[in-house]
Amino acid sequence: MLGQLFLKECKQTARSLIYWLIVLVLIFDFTSQLGDMEISQKPEPGQEGYGNLKSSDPELIMESTLGQLTEEYWRESYTTYPIGFYKNVTLNEADDRRIAEILDETTGIHNREEAGKTVEEWYAAQQEGKDSVHEGEPVYREPLKVEPVEGLDYGRFGELMDEVDEILGGGSDYNKTSRENSAEIPMTYEDALEEYDTLIQKDRLTGGYARLFSDYMVIFLGILPVFLAVTRGLRDRRSMMQELIYTRKCPSFTIIASRYLAMVVMLTIPVLALSLVPISKCMSYAQTAGIAVDMLAFVKYTFGWLLPTIMAVTAVGMFLTELTDTAAAVLVQGAWWFMAVFGGIDDLGGGSYGWNLAPRHNTPMNWQGFHDGFAQLAANRIMYVAVGVILMVFTALVYTQKRKGRLQIRGKIFANRKNKSEV
Repeated sequence: MLGQLFLKECKQTARSLIYWLIVLVLIFDFTSQLGDMEISQKPEPGQEGYGNLKSSDPELIMESTLGQLTEEYWRESYTTYPIGFYKNVTLNEADDRRIAEILDETTGIHNREEAGKTVEEWYAAQQEGKDSVHEGEPVYREPLKVEPVEGLDYGRFGELMDEVDEILGGGSDYNKTSRENSAEIPMTYEDALEEYDTLIQKDRLTGGYARLFSDYMVIFLGILPVFLAVTRGLRDRRSMMQELIYTRKCPSFTIIASRYLAMVVMLTIPVLALSLVPISKCMSYAQTAGIAVDMLAFVKYTFGWLLPTIMAVTAVGMFLTELTDTAAAVLVQGAWWFMAVFGGIDDLGGGSYGWNLAPRHNTPMNWQGFHDGFAQLAANRIMYVAVGVILMVFTALVYTQKRKGRLQIRGKIFANRKNKSEV
Protein backbone atom coordinates (compact mmCIF):
# COMPACT_ATOMS: atom_id res chain seq x y z
CA MET A 1 0.00 0.00 0.00
CA LEU A 2 2.85 2.38 0.80
CA GLY A 3 4.29 1.88 -2.69
CA GLN A 4 0.97 2.63 -4.38
CA LEU A 5 0.40 5.77 -2.32
CA PHE A 6 3.99 6.85 -2.95
CA LEU A 7 3.56 6.66 -6.73
CA LYS A 8 0.24 8.48 -6.48
CA GLU A 9 1.82 11.26 -4.43
CA CYS A 10 4.70 11.54 -6.91
CA LYS A 11 2.20 12.03 -9.74
CA GLN A 12 0.32 14.67 -7.76
CA THR A 13 3.59 16.47 -6.99
CA ALA A 14 4.50 16.42 -10.68
CA ARG A 15 1.18 18.16 -11.43
CA SER A 16 1.81 20.85 -8.82
CA LEU A 17 2.60 24.34 -10.08
CA ILE A 18 4.66 25.14 -6.98
CA TYR A 19 6.85 22.12 -7.68
CA TRP A 20 7.75 23.36 -11.14
CA LEU A 21 8.38 26.84 -9.80
CA ILE A 22 10.84 25.29 -7.36
CA VAL A 23 12.53 23.46 -10.23
CA LEU A 24 12.83 26.73 -12.17
CA VAL A 25 14.40 28.46 -9.15
CA LEU A 26 16.93 25.63 -8.82
CA ILE A 27 17.76 25.91 -12.51
CA PHE A 28 18.20 29.67 -12.18
CA ASP A 29 20.40 29.19 -9.12
CA PHE A 30 22.56 26.70 -10.95
CA THR A 31 22.92 28.64 -14.20
CA SER A 32 23.61 31.96 -12.48
CA GLN A 33 26.23 30.52 -10.14
CA LEU A 34 27.73 27.52 -11.92
CA GLY A 35 26.56 27.84 -15.52
CA ASP A 36 29.97 29.07 -16.69
CA MET A 37 31.99 26.89 -14.35
CA GLU A 38 35.49 26.24 -15.62
CA ILE A 39 37.74 23.41 -14.53
CA SER A 40 40.99 24.55 -12.91
CA GLN A 41 43.93 24.09 -15.23
CA LYS A 42 47.27 22.72 -14.15
CA PRO A 43 49.49 25.66 -13.12
CA GLU A 44 52.51 26.40 -15.24
CA PRO A 45 55.84 27.88 -14.10
CA GLY A 46 56.26 31.59 -14.70
CA GLN A 47 52.63 32.68 -14.45
CA GLU A 48 52.04 36.20 -13.16
CA GLY A 49 49.97 34.94 -10.22
CA TYR A 50 48.58 31.74 -8.74
CA GLY A 51 45.99 33.15 -6.36
CA ASN A 52 46.24 33.64 -2.62
CA LEU A 53 46.52 31.61 0.55
CA LYS A 54 45.02 32.50 3.93
CA SER A 55 47.60 33.29 6.58
CA SER A 56 47.31 32.99 10.36
CA ASP A 57 50.39 35.14 10.99
CA PRO A 58 49.38 37.74 13.65
CA GLU A 59 51.62 40.37 12.08
CA LEU A 60 50.00 39.94 8.67
CA ILE A 61 46.53 39.96 10.22
CA MET A 62 47.28 43.27 11.93
CA GLU A 63 48.76 44.79 8.76
CA SER A 64 45.79 43.75 6.58
CA THR A 65 43.15 44.85 9.10
CA LEU A 66 44.84 48.18 9.81
CA GLY A 67 45.25 48.77 6.08
CA GLN A 68 41.51 48.45 5.58
CA LEU A 69 40.76 50.61 8.61
CA THR A 70 43.10 53.30 7.28
CA GLU A 71 41.39 53.33 3.90
CA GLU A 72 37.85 53.36 5.29
CA TYR A 73 38.74 56.07 7.81
CA TRP A 74 40.12 58.21 5.02
CA ARG A 75 37.01 57.67 2.89
CA GLU A 76 34.76 58.33 5.91
CA SER A 77 32.73 55.34 4.83
CA TYR A 78 32.65 51.84 6.32
CA THR A 79 31.23 48.64 4.84
CA THR A 80 29.39 46.25 7.14
CA TYR A 81 27.08 43.24 6.87
CA PRO A 82 25.20 43.30 10.20
CA ILE A 83 22.60 40.68 9.21
CA GLY A 84 24.18 39.45 6.01
CA PHE A 85 23.16 42.40 3.86
CA TYR A 86 25.37 45.26 2.75
CA LYS A 87 25.24 48.42 4.82
CA ASN A 88 27.28 51.60 4.36
CA VAL A 89 28.07 53.27 7.70
CA THR A 90 28.89 56.96 8.15
CA LEU A 91 29.91 57.90 11.69
CA ASN A 92 28.94 60.86 13.82
CA GLU A 93 31.61 63.24 15.08
CA ALA A 94 32.19 61.46 18.40
CA ASP A 95 32.53 57.98 16.85
CA ASP A 96 34.74 59.34 14.05
CA ARG A 97 37.03 60.90 16.65
CA ARG A 98 37.24 57.59 18.53
CA ILE A 99 38.19 55.73 15.33
CA ALA A 100 40.91 58.33 14.77
CA GLU A 101 42.24 57.69 18.28
CA ILE A 102 42.28 53.92 17.67
CA LEU A 103 44.07 54.38 14.34
CA ASP A 104 46.62 56.64 16.00
CA GLU A 105 47.24 54.13 18.80
CA THR A 106 47.64 51.18 16.42
CA THR A 107 49.43 52.73 13.42
CA GLY A 108 50.76 56.14 14.43
CA ILE A 109 48.60 57.79 11.75
CA HIS A 110 47.45 60.96 13.50
CA ASN A 111 44.78 62.37 11.20
CA ARG A 112 42.79 61.95 7.99
CA GLU A 113 45.40 63.78 5.95
CA GLU A 114 48.09 61.27 6.87
CA ALA A 115 45.69 58.41 6.17
CA GLY A 116 44.99 59.88 2.72
CA LYS A 117 48.68 60.12 1.95
CA THR A 118 49.16 56.45 2.88
CA VAL A 119 46.26 55.39 0.65
CA GLU A 120 47.46 57.49 -2.30
CA GLU A 121 50.97 56.03 -2.11
CA TRP A 122 49.52 52.52 -2.11
CA TYR A 123 47.27 53.31 -5.07
CA ALA A 124 50.15 54.80 -7.06
CA ALA A 125 52.17 51.63 -6.46
CA GLN A 126 49.27 49.51 -7.70
CA GLN A 127 48.95 51.56 -10.87
CA GLU A 128 52.66 51.25 -11.54
CA GLY A 129 52.42 47.49 -11.19
CA LYS A 130 49.41 47.39 -13.50
CA ASP A 131 51.25 49.32 -16.21
CA SER A 132 54.18 46.89 -16.07
CA VAL A 133 52.03 43.84 -16.80
CA HIS A 134 51.36 42.74 -20.36
CA GLU A 135 47.79 43.04 -21.56
CA GLY A 136 45.71 39.94 -20.88
CA GLU A 137 47.94 38.64 -18.08
CA PRO A 138 46.40 38.13 -14.63
CA VAL A 139 47.28 40.78 -12.06
CA TYR A 140 47.68 40.24 -8.35
CA ARG A 141 46.69 43.45 -6.58
CA GLU A 142 48.30 43.72 -3.20
CA PRO A 143 45.77 45.01 -0.64
CA LEU A 144 46.73 48.02 1.44
CA LYS A 145 48.78 46.97 4.45
CA VAL A 146 49.79 49.29 7.27
CA GLU A 147 52.41 48.28 9.79
CA PRO A 148 51.32 48.49 13.43
CA VAL A 149 53.25 50.72 15.80
CA GLU A 150 56.24 49.08 17.40
CA GLY A 151 55.33 47.08 20.48
CA LEU A 152 51.59 46.80 19.75
CA ASP A 153 50.36 43.72 21.57
CA TYR A 154 48.14 41.39 19.51
CA GLY A 155 45.70 41.12 22.40
CA ARG A 156 45.39 44.89 22.63
CA PHE A 157 44.97 45.05 18.87
CA GLY A 158 42.06 42.59 19.16
CA GLU A 159 40.38 44.64 21.87
CA LEU A 160 40.57 47.81 19.78
CA MET A 161 39.27 46.12 16.65
CA ASP A 162 36.36 44.66 18.62
CA GLU A 163 35.60 48.21 19.72
CA VAL A 164 35.70 49.40 16.10
CA ASP A 165 33.27 46.65 15.15
CA GLU A 166 30.96 47.67 17.99
CA ILE A 167 31.09 51.33 16.92
CA LEU A 168 30.14 50.30 13.38
CA GLY A 169 27.17 48.29 14.63
CA GLY A 170 28.64 44.81 14.09
CA GLY A 171 29.09 42.74 10.96
CA SER A 172 32.27 44.56 9.91
CA ASP A 173 35.61 43.17 8.81
CA TYR A 174 37.03 44.09 12.21
CA ASN A 175 35.30 41.38 14.23
CA LYS A 176 37.42 38.44 15.37
CA THR A 177 36.37 35.94 12.72
CA SER A 178 36.63 38.35 9.79
CA ARG A 179 39.98 39.85 10.71
CA GLU A 180 41.51 36.40 11.24
CA ASN A 181 40.51 35.58 7.65
CA SER A 182 41.79 38.87 6.23
CA ALA A 183 45.47 38.06 5.86
CA GLU A 184 46.52 36.54 2.56
CA ILE A 185 49.83 35.73 0.93
CA PRO A 186 50.42 35.06 -2.77
CA MET A 187 50.63 31.39 -3.68
CA THR A 188 53.86 30.16 -5.19
CA TYR A 189 54.00 27.83 -8.17
CA GLU A 190 54.77 24.97 -5.77
CA ASP A 191 51.73 25.85 -3.62
CA ALA A 192 49.45 25.98 -6.64
CA LEU A 193 50.80 22.72 -8.04
CA GLU A 194 50.32 20.97 -4.70
CA GLU A 195 46.72 22.20 -4.49
CA TYR A 196 46.02 21.06 -8.06
CA ASP A 197 47.60 17.64 -7.44
CA THR A 198 45.44 17.22 -4.33
CA LEU A 199 42.33 17.98 -6.40
CA ILE A 200 43.31 15.40 -9.00
CA GLN A 201 44.70 12.64 -6.80
CA LYS A 202 42.69 12.78 -3.57
CA ASP A 203 39.47 14.31 -4.86
CA ARG A 204 39.74 12.66 -8.28
CA LEU A 205 38.64 16.00 -9.75
CA THR A 206 34.89 15.44 -9.44
CA GLY A 207 34.95 15.39 -5.62
CA GLY A 208 36.02 19.02 -5.42
CA TYR A 209 33.45 20.22 -7.92
CA ALA A 210 30.72 18.12 -6.31
CA ARG A 211 31.38 20.03 -3.07
CA LEU A 212 31.18 23.33 -4.93
CA PHE A 213 27.92 22.20 -6.56
CA SER A 214 26.55 21.22 -3.14
CA ASP A 215 27.61 24.57 -1.68
CA TYR A 216 25.46 26.54 -4.11
CA MET A 217 22.50 24.17 -4.23
CA VAL A 218 22.16 23.80 -0.44
CA ILE A 219 21.40 27.53 -0.10
CA PHE A 220 18.06 27.31 -1.91
CA LEU A 221 17.33 23.78 -0.73
CA GLY A 222 17.34 25.20 2.77
CA ILE A 223 14.06 27.05 2.05
CA LEU A 224 12.33 25.86 -1.14
CA PRO A 225 11.07 22.45 0.07
CA VAL A 226 8.95 24.11 2.75
CA PHE A 227 6.75 25.71 0.07
CA LEU A 228 6.00 22.34 -1.50
CA ALA A 229 5.26 20.77 1.91
CA VAL A 230 2.95 23.61 2.95
CA THR A 231 1.11 23.57 -0.37
CA ARG A 232 0.60 19.81 -0.15
CA GLY A 233 -0.53 20.03 3.46
CA LEU A 234 -3.17 22.68 2.76
CA ARG A 235 -4.42 21.19 -0.50
CA ASP A 236 -6.82 18.70 1.09
CA ARG A 237 -8.39 21.44 3.22
CA ARG A 238 -8.88 23.70 0.19
CA SER A 239 -10.44 20.90 -1.85
CA MET A 240 -12.64 19.81 1.11
CA MET A 241 -11.14 16.30 0.95
CA GLN A 242 -9.77 16.22 4.50
CA GLU A 243 -12.79 14.63 6.15
CA LEU A 244 -13.06 12.01 3.40
CA ILE A 245 -9.42 11.01 3.81
CA TYR A 246 -9.81 10.85 7.59
CA THR A 247 -12.40 8.08 7.16
CA ARG A 248 -10.13 5.83 5.11
CA LYS A 249 -8.78 2.66 6.71
CA CYS A 250 -5.23 3.34 5.55
CA PRO A 251 -2.91 3.90 8.56
CA SER A 252 -1.90 7.50 9.23
CA PHE A 253 1.79 6.64 9.15
CA THR A 254 1.44 5.14 5.68
CA ILE A 255 -0.33 8.24 4.35
CA ILE A 256 2.18 10.69 5.83
CA ALA A 257 5.23 8.57 4.97
CA SER A 258 4.14 8.27 1.34
CA ARG A 259 3.70 12.05 1.07
CA TYR A 260 7.01 12.71 2.72
CA LEU A 261 8.96 10.23 0.61
CA ALA A 262 7.32 11.49 -2.58
CA MET A 263 8.24 15.10 -1.91
CA VAL A 264 11.80 14.24 -0.90
CA VAL A 265 12.32 12.07 -4.00
CA MET A 266 10.74 14.59 -6.38
CA LEU A 267 12.92 17.37 -4.97
CA THR A 268 16.06 15.26 -5.28
CA ILE A 269 15.48 14.34 -8.94
CA PRO A 270 16.07 17.85 -10.40
CA VAL A 271 19.20 18.21 -8.28
CA LEU A 272 20.61 14.98 -9.73
CA ALA A 273 19.61 16.13 -13.22
CA LEU A 274 21.42 19.46 -12.81
CA SER A 275 24.55 17.68 -11.58
CA LEU A 276 24.92 16.11 -15.03
CA VAL A 277 26.16 19.45 -16.38
CA PRO A 278 29.22 19.92 -14.14
CA ILE A 279 30.08 16.23 -14.23
CA SER A 280 30.08 16.34 -18.03
CA LYS A 281 32.54 19.25 -17.87
CA CYS A 282 34.73 17.29 -15.48
CA MET A 283 34.60 14.25 -17.73
CA SER A 284 35.51 16.31 -20.80
CA TYR A 285 38.51 17.82 -19.05
CA ALA A 286 39.58 14.47 -17.60
CA GLN A 287 39.50 12.87 -21.02
CA THR A 288 41.86 15.45 -22.53
CA ALA A 289 44.14 15.48 -19.48
CA GLY A 290 44.22 11.71 -19.02
CA ILE A 291 42.79 11.84 -15.48
CA ALA A 292 40.77 9.14 -13.71
CA VAL A 293 37.68 10.62 -12.04
CA ASP A 294 35.08 9.46 -9.54
CA MET A 295 31.98 9.01 -11.71
CA LEU A 296 29.64 8.82 -8.71
CA ALA A 297 30.98 11.83 -6.82
CA PHE A 298 27.99 14.07 -7.56
CA VAL A 299 25.55 11.31 -6.61
CA LYS A 300 27.39 10.74 -3.32
CA TYR A 301 27.41 14.42 -2.44
CA THR A 302 23.78 14.89 -3.46
CA PHE A 303 22.66 12.15 -1.09
CA GLY A 304 25.23 12.83 1.62
CA TRP A 305 25.28 16.66 1.60
CA LEU A 306 21.99 17.87 0.11
CA LEU A 307 19.43 15.17 0.90
CA PRO A 308 19.56 15.71 4.71
CA THR A 309 18.69 19.38 4.21
CA ILE A 310 15.81 18.48 1.88
CA MET A 311 14.51 15.95 4.42
CA ALA A 312 14.67 18.34 7.37
CA VAL A 313 13.07 21.32 5.59
CA THR A 314 10.31 19.19 4.07
CA ALA A 315 9.54 17.67 7.46
CA VAL A 316 9.36 21.10 9.12
CA GLY A 317 6.84 22.17 6.49
CA MET A 318 4.72 19.04 6.91
CA PHE A 319 4.71 19.06 10.70
CA LEU A 320 3.85 22.72 11.26
CA THR A 321 1.26 22.72 8.49
CA GLU A 322 -0.47 19.63 9.87
CA LEU A 323 -0.28 20.99 13.41
CA THR A 324 -1.64 24.49 12.67
CA ASP A 325 -3.50 24.13 9.36
CA THR A 326 -1.75 27.34 8.30
CA ALA A 327 1.30 28.39 6.31
CA ALA A 328 3.20 29.26 9.51
CA ALA A 329 5.96 26.84 8.47
CA VAL A 330 7.06 29.29 5.77
CA LEU A 331 7.79 31.97 8.37
CA VAL A 332 9.49 29.55 10.75
CA GLN A 333 11.64 27.98 8.07
CA GLY A 334 12.36 31.36 6.53
CA ALA A 335 13.80 32.59 9.82
CA TRP A 336 15.84 29.39 10.27
CA TRP A 337 17.11 29.58 6.69
CA PHE A 338 18.10 33.23 7.08
CA MET A 339 20.15 32.49 10.20
CA ALA A 340 21.71 29.38 8.63
CA VAL A 341 22.78 31.02 5.38
CA PHE A 342 24.08 34.30 6.77
CA GLY A 343 25.46 32.68 9.88
CA GLY A 344 27.70 30.50 7.70
CA ILE A 345 29.21 33.31 5.63
CA ASP A 346 32.47 33.22 7.61
CA ASP A 347 32.92 29.49 6.82
CA LEU A 348 32.62 29.66 3.02
CA GLY A 349 36.06 28.16 2.51
CA GLY A 350 35.01 24.90 4.13
CA GLY A 351 36.43 22.89 6.99
CA SER A 352 34.25 24.40 9.72
CA TYR A 353 30.75 23.02 9.20
CA GLY A 354 29.32 23.08 12.71
CA TRP A 355 25.61 22.27 12.99
CA ASN A 356 24.49 24.54 10.19
CA LEU A 357 21.43 23.52 8.16
CA ALA A 358 23.29 24.65 5.03
CA PRO A 359 27.00 23.70 5.40
CA ARG A 360 29.19 25.67 3.00
CA HIS A 361 32.35 24.87 1.01
CA ASN A 362 32.63 27.56 -1.63
CA THR A 363 35.68 26.21 -3.47
CA PRO A 364 36.59 23.05 -5.37
CA MET A 365 39.88 23.08 -3.46
CA ASN A 366 40.71 22.75 0.26
CA TRP A 367 40.46 18.98 0.38
CA GLN A 368 42.44 19.08 3.64
CA GLY A 369 39.84 21.35 5.27
CA PHE A 370 37.08 19.01 4.14
CA HIS A 371 39.00 16.00 5.42
CA ASP A 372 39.69 17.64 8.78
CA GLY A 373 36.04 18.65 9.21
CA PHE A 374 34.51 15.47 7.80
CA ALA A 375 33.58 13.94 11.17
CA GLN A 376 31.69 17.10 12.15
CA LEU A 377 30.03 17.29 8.75
CA ALA A 378 28.95 13.65 8.95
CA ALA A 379 27.47 14.20 12.41
CA ASN A 380 25.72 17.31 11.08
CA ARG A 381 24.14 15.47 8.15
CA ILE A 382 23.09 12.47 10.28
CA MET A 383 21.42 14.83 12.74
CA TYR A 384 19.32 16.47 10.02
CA VAL A 385 18.28 13.09 8.63
CA ALA A 386 17.12 12.23 12.15
CA VAL A 387 15.31 15.57 12.44
CA GLY A 388 13.48 14.85 9.21
CA VAL A 389 12.43 11.35 10.23
CA ILE A 390 11.38 12.39 13.75
CA LEU A 391 9.28 15.31 12.51
CA MET A 392 7.68 13.04 9.92
CA VAL A 393 6.69 10.62 12.72
CA PHE A 394 5.33 13.52 14.79
CA THR A 395 3.33 14.63 11.75
CA ALA A 396 1.80 11.16 11.53
CA LEU A 397 0.91 11.30 15.24
CA VAL A 398 -0.80 14.68 14.82
CA TYR A 399 -2.60 13.36 11.75
CA THR A 400 -3.82 10.38 13.77
CA GLN A 401 -5.23 12.63 16.47
CA LYS A 402 -7.01 14.78 13.90
CA ARG A 403 -8.62 11.70 12.39
CA LYS A 404 -10.04 11.10 15.86
CA GLY A 405 -11.45 14.61 16.02
CA ARG A 406 -8.72 16.07 18.23
CA LEU A 407 -6.12 18.83 17.80
CA GLN A 408 -8.37 20.95 15.61
CA ILE A 409 -6.30 24.00 16.49
CA ARG A 410 -7.33 26.17 13.59
CA GLY A 411 -11.02 25.58 14.16
CA LYS A 412 -10.69 26.42 17.85
CA ILE A 413 -8.83 29.62 17.07
CA PHE A 414 -11.49 30.81 14.66
CA ALA A 415 -14.23 29.79 17.09
CA ASN A 416 -12.60 31.78 19.86
CA ARG A 417 -12.30 34.78 17.59
CA LYS A 418 -15.94 34.53 16.63
CA ASN A 419 -17.05 34.29 20.25
CA LYS A 420 -14.98 37.31 21.20
CA SER A 421 -16.41 39.37 18.35
CA GLU A 422 -19.96 38.47 19.43
CA VAL A 423 -19.22 39.65 22.95
